[in-house]
Amino acid sequence: MFGVEKWVRTQRSDRTGVNRDELPQGALVEMELEANAQALINMGRKRLCTQASPETRQVMQAIKDEVSKRDKFLAGVIVRECVYRNGLCPEMESCGYNKTNAFKKELEEYLEGIDDR
Repeated sequence: MFGVEKWVRTQRSDRTGVNRDELPQGALVEMELEANAQALINMGRKRLCTQASPETRQVMQAIKDEVSKRDKFLAGVIVRECVYRNGLCPEMESCGYNKTNAFKKELEEYLEGIDDR
């Protein structure tokens, strides 16, 4: 992804001294990420979508919450794809969020934030 630089801690056995094959599949791996504003917006469109895993949405929401502490406008434009596309869902099967009152409220807040700028 353009605008993103990431660093992932190695799991190589020769570097860590731990046999990688003995680690559980779900073992956590440390990762650092640096992203520009456009990359955060693009990530949010996919990672806040209901089709993303709950863990993925939780992490993206935490990122958005941290961004909000420094830049409320930027945080306000980090939205799920259907909000960004005014109700259009590009997924093969829509979750139906774009037909809910919560969607309408989120879309209204998104558009107001853009208009205020």
